Amino acid sequence: MSKKSNNTSTTAEKADSLKVVFADTNVSMKTGRLVKDPEPYQDGKFIKFTIAGNKKYEYPDGTEKTFTNYFNAIVARTYSDAYGIAKDLKKGDWVYLRGEDNSFSFKTDDGEKQNSNTIFIYQLALKGRPGEPVADTSDDPDLTVH
Repeated sequence: MSKKSNNTSTTAEKADSLKVVFADTNVSMKTGRLVKDPEPYQDGKFIKFTIAGNKKYEYPDGTEKTFTNYFNAIVARTYSDAYGIAKDLKKGDWVYLRGEDNSFSFKTDDGEKQNSNTIFIYQLALKGRPGEPVADTSDDPDLTVH
């Protein structure tokens, strides 16, 4: 006679344990166009840039409005693939990035408190340059993102 497993954990308990594992996960994925050329800083250890992404809303009356979101991004030289792509980017390039969000507060010269959010990139892909047709790669499992 085979011995039955005494596994009494329920699906809910297993799901709760997954919540603990992923409780501190901080992954951000963005796509947008560079608003200006990237800037190296701290003696080239990092490259920083800002992307803009549009979001279109349709109101119940049928009118549409587009809002633009801006995201600050930084990539470190230690992520050599992403850094190599970032250093060659230009204003208007369409990029996909993956990284971790970080926010901090600071005081302006006027003493006013400001907040800033930055994405620390560990994967980056150039999706297209201005004026070039962009292929739809959303269903391509072989798309390599650096």
